[in-house]
Amino acid sequence: MASSQQQQQYGSFGQYQQQQNVEWYSSGTPGAAMGNMSSGGMYGPNVHPQVAPYNPAQYAYSGGGVGGEYGTFDEDAPLLEELGIDVPAILHRIKSILTFRFSETDADSLDLGGPIIFMSIFAMAHLLVGKLHFGYILGWMVVGSVLLWFILSSIASGNDETGEEGRKLDLYSCCSIVGYSLIPLVIHAMLSLMFPRRSIVTIVIAIIAVFWAAITASKLFILRSRLLRGQMLVVTYPCILMYTAFALLTLY
Repeated sequence: MASSQQQQQYGSFGQYQQQQNVEWYSSGTPGAAMGNMSSGGMYGPNVHPQVAPYNPAQYAYSGGGVGGEYGTFDEDAPLLEELGIDVPAILHRIKSILTFRFSETDADSLDLGGPIIFMSIFAMAHLLVGKLHFGYILGWMVVGSVLLWFILSSIASGNDETGEEGRKLDLYSCCSIVGYSLIPLVIHAMLSLMFPRRSIVTIVIAIIAVFWAAITASKLFILRSRLLRGQMLVVTYPCILMYTAFALLTLY
């Protein structure tokens, strides 16, 4: 009698559980997955998960910066422009130095891209004759630019009667002018590859290159800072001393 009551109890519980499983299965709730794993997998034989269709627009890069909307890669600036290298401006300054025709634009918006290129060419010309002078050229350029900036700033401050603070020479502009004026000595280093070192020809070319570079630098300094006008010889003298060191580095 007791066993029959237990069978009825367990039978009613099994029917209740089966009804609950059927309800969960039909309603599509997670209970359906738990009740039908043995009969047809996690979602049952007739239940399939809903997958959203692929939309490429969701993953498209739409550009921008931090805190804003992103733009496309086509809207990004060229790499040279982001690095601050203006190729047309560099070519224009080279043409001005080679033709001795300087203007106010040559002394404005100076950069260090051109000087780095010319120092690299100058060092490569030395490397072709077996002289590793990369460190010497860079070090002398930095030290010479700092000394020239200190000397010319002192001269300009003594002549400051108009109060034009915006036209005073800064260190960045001084480094750029010294680097661009190195072009004659780069030409001398390249020509020295075709002639014997310390010959009459290379010495004459070195003298011409030194005066060419010094006059170029002094004219650019005067165009850059109006306070240096009328001081052409004073500005040219330290430039001659500095560029003579570079010429001797090529000759010896």
